[in-house]
Amino acid sequence: MSDSGLPSHIRPFEASARVYDVVYSHLDYQVSALQVEELIRRRNPGASSLLDMSCGTGLHLSIWKDRFDHVEGADVDPAMLEVARERLGDDVPLHVADYVDFDLGRTFDAVTCMFSSIGYARTPDRLDAAIGAMARHLEPGGVLVVEPWLQPDMVIPGHIGGTVSTGDGIVVLRSSRTEYDGDESGGETALEFVYVVRTPEGSDTFTERHVMGVWPSSRYLEAMARAGLDAEFLDGLTELGRGIAIGTAP
Repeated sequence: MSDSGLPSHIRPFEASARVYDVVYSHLDYQVSALQVEELIRRRNPGASSLLDMSCGTGLHLSIWKDRFDHVEGADVDPAMLEVARERLGDDVPLHVADYVDFDLGRTFDAVTCMFSSIGYARTPDRLDAAIGAMARHLEPGGVLVVEPWLQPDMVIPGHIGGTVSTGDGIVVLRSSRTEYDGDESGGETALEFVYVVRTPEGSDTFTERHVMGVWPSSRYLEAMARAGLDAEFLDGLTELGRGIAIGTAP
């Protein structure tokens, strides 16, 4: 446990929160946010409120706050929310919450869970719980948009990769190795990351381990159906290319 009171396996970005936006600066959050908004409005044209679950550093919310009347964000990792608060100011309510059992006491026209964050549910039971909790925060006719983690046929066991990213006056080198415990029906990936962060003052090196559940697209649809949603899965779409699961409340 850390000072946040949360076990490390559900706050894997605690060490890297301050360099997260530099590492992912190659992604176009504007394009992604507008794509998701279009999916929402196609199913609920009058949508005016949105909850971004696992909102991270708040980059999607920084776009949606000007396009919806009311937005809120939630994340299990206080370190990520600290960055989001600096970006969004006090106008956007932010909550420390685990998506498997949260209750904000209100409902929204749309709930999103982007950038494969749903993979941190890890187990099928927790996936069902997370989808169920998010569905309970939908207004009638509300739309749930979930960007999944890898499907089983996308996993490459033993894959190694690396990136060099610059921004905010720093350079971040990140290497990774992927392990897979599962088969064609699903399982778990474990990503071992090694970071080297260079600043004008010196350098810092640290590691992170990210364990995520792997499910086929049909499993997301099953979870949404169990939550009472009319569900569909769209391939491709966002830059990540992992598809989008969409559920609409009756």
